[in-house]
Amino acid sequence: MMRVAPETQYKGDFNSDVWLLNLDMIEQNTGIVIDKVMVSIDTVKGSVFTFDKDYVLYSKLRPYLNKVVLPDDRGFATSELIPLKPDINLLNRVFLACLLRSDQFVEYATKLSGGSRMPRVPMKEFRNFPCILPPINLQNQFAAFVQQVDKSKFVCYSNFKSQFIEMFGDPLENPFGWEQVTLKDV
Repeated sequence: MMRVAPETQYKGDFNSDVWLLNLDMIEQNTGIVIDKVMVSIDTVKGSVFTFDKDYVLYSKLRPYLNKVVLPDDRGFATSELIPLKPDINLLNRVFLACLLRSDQFVEYATKLSGGSRMPRVPMKEFRNFPCILPPINLQNQFAAFVQQVDKSKFVCYSNFKSQFIEMFGDPLENPFGWEQVTLKDV
């Protein structure tokens, strides 16, 4: 089984003050962190995951809100955010975030969600989504485009959708015949 972005936690050290990320601090559809709250590490309790700037955080709660975060620092996140750490030789984290924000993935995750008040994506089903795995150099080109647009403050995921489709095609149809993995393999 190929492990291109395993679900894992950051194992490094933390300072006395740490970033604590909850879902209400993330803007839907863009992944922009609205409020970066720093707390004493001694106050972090409960079910949390650790992450750093090499991760992609995916919210399994209410997938229709489309909350996918590219953290810029290390910290602790609610257990509703799944920490995925892409292997930089196989999968660019910006590419993965855009794939998880794609209409196709949001529709897939929303259809699978269980629970009427607080629908969650079952992780077993989450991992069965078929992902395209284009060559890393193309993923990196796409990430460079996204980061350039991001610097211009013209940020909105919808600005990247057409570029994503142009470069990679519909991820479910895979018109370029890219290698495919499932999120189970990530």
